[in-house]
Amino acid sequence: MTQRIPRSLLILLCAALLSVAVLSIAMIVPAAAQERTGPPGELTGFENIDGTALKPAVLSYDATMKMGGKSVDLSSALTVTATSAGEADVGGTDTGGTDTWTLVNEIKTPRGTNTDSLIMDRSTLLPVSRHRRGGRVMDLTYAGLSTSGKTEVSGKIETGGQSKPIRAELEGPTLASGVHDVLALAAMPLKPGFRAALRVFSPQDQATKRAEFEVVGTETVETPAGSFETYVVDLNVGDGYVTGTVHLRKEAPHYYVKWKTEMSSDRGTRTVTQTLSSMKTEAPRGAQ
Repeated sequence: MTQRIPRSLLILLCAALLSVAVLSIAMIVPAAAQERTGPPGELTGFENIDGTALKPAVLSYDATMKMGGKSVDLSSALTVTATSAGEADVGGTDTGGTDTWTLVNEIKTPRGTNTDSLIMDRSTLLPVSRHRRGGRVMDLTYAGLSTSGKTEVSGKIETGGQSKPIRAELEGPTLASGVHDVLALAAMPLKPGFRAALRVFSPQDQATKRAEFEVVGTETVETPAGSFETYVVDLNVGDGYVTGTVHLRKEAPHYYVKWKTEMSSDRGTRTVTQTLSSMKTEAPRGAQ
């Protein structure tokens, strides 16, 4: 029987799920571990991203989070939509005539629904803007998008009636946090032995993080949405603060069908699992 979760713990767990484990590091690691302003070592994988390989999709997941002997069952839905050139995104920002993907991650919790919306360039998947609603309000815009040059990030985060300005200059290609890096993997030519080391921006502490991925094998995975042949991908974010395994379907685009991560913090270890419960995909709007 699932135990009743204290409100304070539930809030922490829901916040963790909104970041979907891989890049929730900005909210869970000690401040001393977040002082790094950029990931060390070589970055690989950005050159392999082909955002045009994505397809519009609605992916629903059953999710469970555990911490300190407590657990909570939640549900999430990930929607990928092709946005026509010149349309305004969900935050009212005009995309400037650039074809984009709109990624919406919606988390339903016992205390309400939290939504994280990300607008990405259709080809490179670099972020254009990001908007979050629910327990925390966030609006960010990314200017000067480039796969090699600098990008300016500006906006604000509002929590508990207090507003925090966000302004940072990113060196080289950088993804947003949340599920952005795993979606980028969905648009890469995966195979056993494939590796990627990606830079991601954490708005919470206005710093970049290093996210490492390696395809370590293949496996057949049974889910409520059906049986899938998958690539097994090990992940490591923030030098081991977030570790785990993601199963990405072999068929392109490689959307994730199963997910398990552990996140270490001074409050203990949080375990997050997600399993695909339903999936609907279609051809991009305007495709021939």
